[in-house]
Amino acid sequence: MTSDRSGKEYPSICKRLHPQGARPNAAARHRKNGFQVLQSTLIPAWRIFFSWRIIQAMSAERAEDYFEFLAKLGLTKHYGSLDATRELIQLTGIQAGQLVLDLGCGVGATPIFLAREFASQIIGVDLIERMLQEARERAGNQQVSQMISFLAADARILPFPDDCFDVVLLESVNVFFDDKLAAFREYARVIKPGGYLGITEMVWLQPPTQAYREMFKRAAFVTTHLPRKWMDLMVEAGFVNVVGNGYPIDPGRESRGRLQRYGLGNILGTLPRILRLLLTDKSSRMFFKDGTSNLSRDIFSYVGYGVFAGRKLDNS
Repeated sequence: MTSDRSGKEYPSICKRLHPQGARPNAAARHRKNGFQVLQSTLIPAWRIFFSWRIIQAMSAERAEDYFEFLAKLGLTKHYGSLDATRELIQLTGIQAGQLVLDLGCGVGATPIFLAREFASQIIGVDLIERMLQEARERAGNQQVSQMISFLAADARILPFPDDCFDVVLLESVNVFFDDKLAAFREYARVIKPGGYLGITEMVWLQPPTQAYREMFKRAAFVTTHLPRKWMDLMVEAGFVNVVGNGYPIDPGRESRGRLQRYGLGNILGTLPRILRLLLTDKSSRMFFKDGTSNLSRDIFSYVGYGVFAGRKLDNS
């Protein structure tokens, strides 16, 4: 840890990569409240790999165990896959040498992609230690660990100084937060003036019925918005030049994106993990059993994904 002149501490990685070491404000002080960030993922195997059913059946009480279970599989996902990540990169203008913060990084797929493709310096943040362990191992195997640091932290209470990062990215994280505006303001705090926020989130493609809203909140522990509302929240948090689009979910493109992101070998390597968990772990069997519950066939006429970006105003 590194302390600034005020005596507040923050991770030395930010001091090393951002030598200005701006002072963290009061909202960024360490507060260990035990609340777990939930990362939006689905079971990555065959039809379940592209299915909503397991996550729809998840209750709030089981959410933490559920994501620990996904971490055991070693693969995480967000709708839009690599296409959405590439669009985020384009919208935020990521370049070589920039300092990028990936919140809800999971097993490290996006930080590794950025390190390999853009030679950026990346900090990946997640609250599930098993995810971070997998991410560190993957980064080492792909020989990019010198460019990436992984840190356990809450995305809504970041242990970084003000004006630290060129770009902050989140992929399927904000749907799990009740106070999305407060989270966006925290991201804005750690972004340098003129820097960018980029997010990928589930969206409503059309105004949902009340039944669908209640189902999402009760069963999936998420709340989402129409694309325009996501953009309005970014504007309210202080971002300018906000742009974005909503897209329907295309299972074929999702499948190709999984293969591009992880490779056939890693996806096939997940199957023995699934079989082992089903044979040896009762809670895992429960998740798969819940995944067979009934779900309305018109779900994808309501739900898609959106890619959004905005710039932090530079008043200098």
